Amino acid sequence: MKIVAVCGFGVGSSVIAKMNMEQILAQRGEEDIDVETVDLGSVTSVDADLYVTTHELFDQFPESITDKTLVLNNFVDVNEIREQLLPRVDALRDR
Repeated sequence: MKIVAVCGFGVGSSVIAKMNMEQILAQRGEEDIDVETVDLGSVTSVDADLYVTTHELFDQFPESITDKTLVLNNFVDVNEIREQLLPRVDALRDR
C-alpha cells in the first residue's frame, strides 16, 4: 500500500505528516505501507492508494483523485492523523 502526503512544495509540512504517519503505522505494526511526499503540482504523477492533504490544498486537487484523498485539519496533530488515517487504511485493506 502506498500513501502520499501532499503539501505546496513537497518538502515542508508533508514531511512532518509523513513522519507522523510512519510513526502511527509503525506503532500498529503496519510495515508494508510506503509513505511518500509530493508537491501539489506533481500529485497526479504519483500513483497512490491514499493521498493525504489539508483543507487549504484540497480545493486545488484534481477531481480524479479526490475520492482517494484524506483531508486533515493539521499535519502536526498526531491524534487527528491517527483517528482519520487508521480507518482509511483498514478500509483499503478490506477492499
